[in-house]
Amino acid sequence: MNKNLKITVLTPEFYGYGALLIAGILRDQGYPVKLQKGFKETINADIVFISLQSTIHLIKYQKELSSIDAFKVVGGPVTLSPALILDCLPVDLVVVGEGESTLYNILQLWEDHPPISGSDFKDIPGVAFKEGDQTIITSKGTANSLQRPLPFIPTDIASENIRGANVYLETHRGCPGNCGFCGVPCLFGREVRSRPLEDILNEVKYLLNKGAQKIAISGGTGSLYGSNKFKNVDEKAFVELLREISKLTGPKNLTIPDVRVDLISDPILEAIKNYSNGWVFFGIESGSDRVLRQMKKGITVDQIREAVEMARKHGVKTAGSFIVAYPGEEEEDFQDTMDLADELMLDDYFVSIAEPIPGTDLGDKVSQLPLEDNLLFQDSLKYKRQCLSVAEERALDLMVESYVFRSFPIALSQNLLKDLQNEVKSQGDHIKTVTLLIKNQYQPR
Repeated sequence: MNKNLKITVLTPEFYGYGALLIAGILRDQGYPVKLQKGFKETINADIVFISLQSTIHLIKYQKELSSIDAFKVVGGPVTLSPALILDCLPVDLVVVGEGESTLYNILQLWEDHPPISGSDFKDIPGVAFKEGDQTIITSKGTANSLQRPLPFIPTDIASENIRGANVYLETHRGCPGNCGFCGVPCLFGREVRSRPLEDILNEVKYLLNKGAQKIAISGGTGSLYGSNKFKNVDEKAFVELLREISKLTGPKNLTIPDVRVDLISDPILEAIKNYSNGWVFFGIESGSDRVLRQMKKGITVDQIREAVEMARKHGVKTAGSFIVAYPGEEEEDFQDTMDLADELMLDDYFVSIAEPIPGTDLGDKVSQLPLEDNLLFQDSLKYKRQCLSVAEERALDLMVESYVFRSFPIALSQNLLKDLQNEVKSQGDHIKTVTLLIKNQYQPR
């Protein structure tokens, strides 16, 4: 082992779990590893492992990555389209899919023969590199074992805020759902693989000892922990998971961020009430059955209503995530969403414009959709003065009305309205940039 090999794990904006895990594996192998968030500090390394979470990073950090003089390896959710990464960024290698086993192979090759270019890894499964103008993707890597070393936890983890949590804890991988906008089943598969409870609890103790306070359960749909059949939940395993983690964190510091409306039950909701902060976050997406079918969401509006009612019976607070301007969404579909949001009177609402992720069904659809048919590129007549698109108009209208719809209405001040306008404009600009990138450089599957 080359103990003089300098390695940095780089995470651009927040401490993503993948970056913490990779840094932990490197530390466990005996390498001196540095974990860095952002680009403010100069990077002095032989290898830089870069964890990218969003397609916008392929544009946003081109200059910063160009300035790094090291062998650069990219991993993370964006790897569903390795050719797009290699076309956009000055990097040497892309880890395709799950990265743990591939990381071991990269380190072994490096020890045997330090590489000059990505093509030196041609015999390693699960990687992609450039050979001239061509992208070479090696044979598919295998699904990784979920038994692993403890993650690398930075000293400032307590100041991190990712949707209200200091850190996301991976309890399982895979989701039997087939949502067209989601990268989880594309990256991890549709079979659920769960980590041993003892390993999870040891990791929670370690996180708390390192300063983390608020922990969120990650893995796509929280209630799938322990599941081994399609769209089936193991109530006993999930309840035990929450109960045992809660003993360590306290209920107020444990969050279950995402749950499907068709993967809940009375015991699951009761466990969420007793052992977590008492919130459930449903992926509602739309109030139109037609749009839900186009999203391949696999749920109906009636199931949404039933799930919200069940949660209320157990005293669980309900939040709903909504997606507007999905390809094919008509005005009447959006009105159905507004009506459902009004009817449900949730405790909180999260609204986003449909964002295409390369490698997903939505990414493919957007790449082939003419810009003139894309609601994000159609001018709003209602908000012409604000220079909004139809997609931004719908997002803004649903956001504004959600403050009236919710269980405890909030008065809409001028400052709040301005903040919401800025939010939809920021979302719109971000997704327009991603859309143009996809249309110009992404090849559908």
